[in-house]
Amino acid sequence: MNRTKLSLTDKIKKARNYLLEKSTLKPVLFVAGLLATIWFLIRVIPKPSRAGYPCMRAAAPLMSGFVLYILSFTSAFAAFRKSRALFQKRSYSTAALLVVAGLISAGTFFVFHTQKPVFAQPVIMNEPPDGANNPMGEGLGIFPGRVVWAWNPEATNAGCDNTPGNAFWDFKNNDTLIIRGMVEESIAELTGTTSLKAAWDSIFTSHNRKKNAGNRSFESGETVFIKINQGTASWLLTAQEKASGFALPSSGSITPSWRANHFATTETGPFVVLNLLRQLVNIAGVPQENIYIGDPMAHIYHHNFSVWYNEFPNVNYADKTTDSHNRTYILPAISPAMEYSDKGDVLNETEESYFEEMEEADYLINVACLKSHIRAGITLCTKNHFGSITRNGAGHLHPSLVSVSDNGLDQSNTGYNKYRVMVDIMGHKNLGANTMLFVVEGLYGGSESEVKPPRKWNMEPFNGHWSSSVFMSLDQVALESVCYDFLRTEFNGINQPEAYPNWLGVDDYLHQAADQANWPEGFEYNPDGTGVLKSLGVHEHWNNPQDKQYSRNLGTGSGIELKQVAGQLVSSPEIEKNNSLFVKTFPNPFRDELTVSFYLEDTGEIALEIYSIEGKLIRQLKNERLAGGNQEIRLNASEMNLKPGLYIISLSGKSTNGFFRETHKIQMIN
Repeated sequence: MNRTKLSLTDKIKKARNYLLEKSTLKPVLFVAGLLATIWFLIRVIPKPSRAGYPCMRAAAPLMSGFVLYILSFTSAFAAFRKSRALFQKRSYSTAALLVVAGLISAGTFFVFHTQKPVFAQPVIMNEPPDGANNPMGEGLGIFPGRVVWAWNPEATNAGCDNTPGNAFWDFKNNDTLIIRGMVEESIAELTGTTSLKAAWDSIFTSHNRKKNAGNRSFESGETVFIKINQGTASWLLTAQEKASGFALPSSGSITPSWRANHFATTETGPFVVLNLLRQLVNIAGVPQENIYIGDPMAHIYHHNFSVWYNEFPNVNYADKTTDSHNRTYILPAISPAMEYSDKGDVLNETEESYFEEMEEADYLINVACLKSHIRAGITLCTKNHFGSITRNGAGHLHPSLVSVSDNGLDQSNTGYNKYRVMVDIMGHKNLGANTMLFVVEGLYGGSESEVKPPRKWNMEPFNGHWSSSVFMSLDQVALESVCYDFLRTEFNGINQPEAYPNWLGVDDYLHQAADQANWPEGFEYNPDGTGVLKSLGVHEHWNNPQDKQYSRNLGTGSGIELKQVAGQLVSSPEIEKNNSLFVKTFPNPFRDELTVSFYLEDTGEIALEIYSIEGKLIRQLKNERLAGGNQEIRLNASEMNLKPGLYIISLSGKSTNGFFRETHKIQMIN
């Protein structure tokens, strides 16, 4: 497991807690309190706003305790000395008052000297302080502030329990045709088109206009980098697994038990990204070799890679350590690209490097996951870029989050108008500002980013099923605001035991990304040296968890518009031409004979294969060249030599019109 370097804030807090636990270290605590007081005064007097920084807040208990210690001790000493003189002068009433004052001061001294201070527990919000339907910022996108939410419970299998052989990424737990429809309809709804070709042209053109690159779509030679979330692959995989092609984590002999206990943590699965790749390559015309995909700090799990590579072998599957196993080795950029706007006051860092292929990409697509987080409260597209840096960990960024400790309980940075590194990320020219599409995969949403698998959701409309959702937007602030409303409603200590998203200040970065008025006083965000950031999108909260209406839905404001879709396949010439096919299998379930029918636009080679429900190839049934037109293949159950059960049948091929592939679940019965 990679260990991140502790920030200065974490070191102060760790030392403070250790000293307070050791009653024999009171002289050391005295010295620590003195040093903390001197450091606090040196830092805060020149710039009072630093008093709210995490490192200052971590030192404050030592400083305040030290000051109280000195005052109580000196007050008690002075009171007892003065009372003695007054007793000698027979001023008994005044002397008695001083004795009482001395006893109070001595008591305070005794309490400090013998007891640990009590730190504040997490502050849980009942409702966000900005209330409902109170938009701030400026909506972005073809339809400003539009967020598309595709929800279809049929996309996911209620029987998934995230154990080996039954994980959220397995074919049997995903209806690939429904997921394809969810992605297609979301792209179309996002752009207001009925053609996927027109939709992608609109997305590329809108992005180029936004960054002053012309009123144009994708052009030859340009590259697209798809940033996914695979952070646990850096510590859940053994060296042997990485050397053999980054296999999925298991409970086998080479896997320690603690790794088995963290099996199937909530991260990007294969199927949403697969359909984005299909659309980029087959519809938008982006060459495979011009696409990069990965989570640079970590690796790509094999359960994802095998699905994507099988269909798109020429895509660059990025890895920072190797070019083996059909991976593409990527390089750190020579010069740092990020200049943190706090100038080292909070992070104790001033700059950051990213990978050349990411910095030089013409377009980014950010595919995050729907999950809460024990430090940040939530982790969506913005925090997904904590995995884009060239270091081995992102611990140096934690002091800007709402909780900087390991257990998420000692929150030293809650509240609003604090420096938030996520605003720098959202506004940086190579990261948030260069992202043409923001996606949050919520097929299997989770409660915690690094240690827990997905969990079934209890809020409406999920009602005990998986979240079964995909969210998309061209406005990153609007997208994360909507997902935040879902997460704070589900993970509120009632629907789920965790309540991380309801900590005070979790959405501080969204407030600041939306409107400069929410920045810390006298502070400016300018992460790449090109100028102070303007509004990065629009933020608001829905009216209530049942209706989920935003101001544009209600017709009362210029904030967010949430469009819900079920996931219908987009009917267009492009789909018929490139994705062939409208494959049908019948009868299904079958007993003696299965018929597979489909339509080919042109003459081409096809392969018909059958897989186990876990995705393992059982046998190839057909591999031949067929003429264009309606096709029908009859398969005899006895010849297939299958046992009763669930299977995946795959039809793939290549013709003059391009590559196509479609999969279906089939069931054989006795």
